[in-house]
Amino acid sequence: MPVQQRQKRLPISCEPCRNRKIRCSRPRGPPPCETCVHRSLTSSCVYAHRGDVPSPTHPPQPPTPLSERSTSASSLSGENLTARVARLEALVRVPNASEPEPPNPRPLTAPAKTKGALSFSNSGHVRFVPWPLYPDSSQPSCHPQQAATSSIDLSCGPYPVGDKHLDKQDLLLLLPPRTHCTLLKNVFFESFGSLFHILHDPTFDEQYAAFDCAPEAMPLSWLALLFAILGTAVTALDHSSRLLPELSRKQKVVDMIAELSERYRNATFRCLEADNYLWQQNLTTLQALVILMYGINHSHGQTWTLLGMTYHIALSIGCHVDPIDFGLDAVRCEERRRCWAGVMMLYLLQNTSLGHLGPDPRHASEGVRLPADLNDIDIVPDQQVLPTASGAATQMSYLLFKFRLYDISNDISTFVLNATQPTPAAIDRMDKAIRDEQASWGSKYLAHSPSVTMPLCHEVHLNILCGYAHQLMLLLHHQSMRTSRPNSPQYRRSATKCMESAKELLRVHSMFNTRTDLLPFGWYARGICSFHAFHAAVSLIAMLADHSWDADGGSYLPLLEACAERFETLSEVSSICHKAAPIVRSLLSTIETYATDVHSQPTTDSLLTRMAFTRSQPPTYPNPDVQSDWISNGSEADYVDRAQSHSSNNIFHHLDPQLWLASSSMAWNQWDSLLNGVSVDG
Repeated sequence: MPVQQRQKRLPISCEPCRNRKIRCSRPRGPPPCETCVHRSLTSSCVYAHRGDVPSPTHPPQPPTPLSERSTSASSLSGENLTARVARLEALVRVPNASEPEPPNPRPLTAPAKTKGALSFSNSGHVRFVPWPLYPDSSQPSCHPQQAATSSIDLSCGPYPVGDKHLDKQDLLLLLPPRTHCTLLKNVFFESFGSLFHILHDPTFDEQYAAFDCAPEAMPLSWLALLFAILGTAVTALDHSSRLLPELSRKQKVVDMIAELSERYRNATFRCLEADNYLWQQNLTTLQALVILMYGINHSHGQTWTLLGMTYHIALSIGCHVDPIDFGLDAVRCEERRRCWAGVMMLYLLQNTSLGHLGPDPRHASEGVRLPADLNDIDIVPDQQVLPTASGAATQMSYLLFKFRLYDISNDISTFVLNATQPTPAAIDRMDKAIRDEQASWGSKYLAHSPSVTMPLCHEVHLNILCGYAHQLMLLLHHQSMRTSRPNSPQYRRSATKCMESAKELLRVHSMFNTRTDLLPFGWYARGICSFHAFHAAVSLIAMLADHSWDADGGSYLPLLEACAERFETLSEVSSICHKAAPIVRSLLSTIETYATDVHSQPTTDSLLTRMAFTRSQPPTYPNPDVQSDWISNGSEADYVDRAQSHSSNNIFHHLDPQLWLASSSMAWNQWDSLLNGVSVDG
């Protein structure tokens, strides 16, 4: 009787776990096992069946083609053909153990079933891998994460316009002396970092301490972040800073700032190029680019192309997916949410000033939450659950409020400024949205005891929010006045709103330029704040020319005079003030001349002539019958009112709200001809 050959024992582990000699948590149902899920090896997770058990001394080999396999009919009869084909296809995907195995990615968590996974390379870069969905299976037919990891580490050659093989020591030599570097870092976190809170301060402090001990050990992307911080921080310095003359040989403060900011921004890109940032990125890469763009925006540069690239880098590392899907800890989750919010804010600003040039990038968001309204010390590494917000103002409150104001600004641009004839209901709805936001600030920033002084940073935040809200009020109600019948109830309401908002903007501008404790925010006073004050000053002059003079109207002249003096003082360090000062001074001298004798017809004619706003054709109104209404009476008083109305409407023609969305959208050259040759170039 022939001796029956003993059957080989089937392995209980899947092939990937058996090859790596690790514990396999074999499920009761079909594969993959939990171990392969956590290691993102789901596509390779297969179990040996009777008839295909590999030899214990040899690793599993890909099967030979079916035409070359010799199998007996008896071994095939008990198997379903579909099951055999599926098993054979799975075995083909088992890697050959005789070949070197690619480096195993280090995922932080199991991939989100419907969105994707994060793949980390050995070099510290990260790639978001979208998870493909199939009608018949929730698992992909290949292993995208290993392919993505290999592609991250794959050298794609030098950056097209630069050399990525830069010596790190050469890059470190571009840094200022360590003492100056630390001072500039502190300036950034005191001023810019307070308003654009993208970084987690304790985490950066730890990284900076490591840099202090071993700068050559820091990743290139982190050095790029440091240079971006330095290039932004120098724009916050003024003539009183000792850092400027110690770091630059230029004579003028404005030239020193320009030289240093350009030096450190160029160094940022040199570090990114050395890190091959077009093909491999991480969150630090994104942080460096976002901070760089924020600084450029506040120095009136254009960042549209850079913003597009940064947006796609954010997509490539998965910032458009809420990080909770990746199982990251609280710090890394909040850093990702802050970066995504920062990119969206920059996009809203750019779209507002240049118009909507493409699809709304917010549509790419996969449910990303806004950053938590918490202080950094409340967000702890390795923490999975965030604490409950206290209700008081935090380091993140300003950014969250500003984000909501940008949403309102986007709605105003879409539904009012771009509308041929916005309805009163739309204007009232936007007005209410702004007022509701203003009301919410009090409960947040004034939540502390009245006897406790508000922290300086919160006072700054509150006043900047106030200024931006009144800028939106001016934009909204200018459009209302331009499209409403003169002296109608809607027109008068909007005129009153414009007067109130303009006065508040001049107050904010005065505060930032006269208080010494606000010197760290001088960059804001010289930039956006001055542009808003310019808008307010020209608006007030238009309002004063539109209404008969009275005691209340005359009270605005000192505010305008003080604003003109501030512009003239700042003209050496602010390009906006350099252009705005002669415009405001010319308009102000004209309106003051008119105020001396409002009942004199020659003075009224002088007003219209000197302001150079008269035109050959009469002003147009939405209602064609309006024009005949204001020329029906020939009395001298009515003539003055009509002349004032004519002047005002021509001013408002050049106060097109679209021009006041941002300093970059202002047609500065047009003012030259309007003011009879007063140059505003430079």
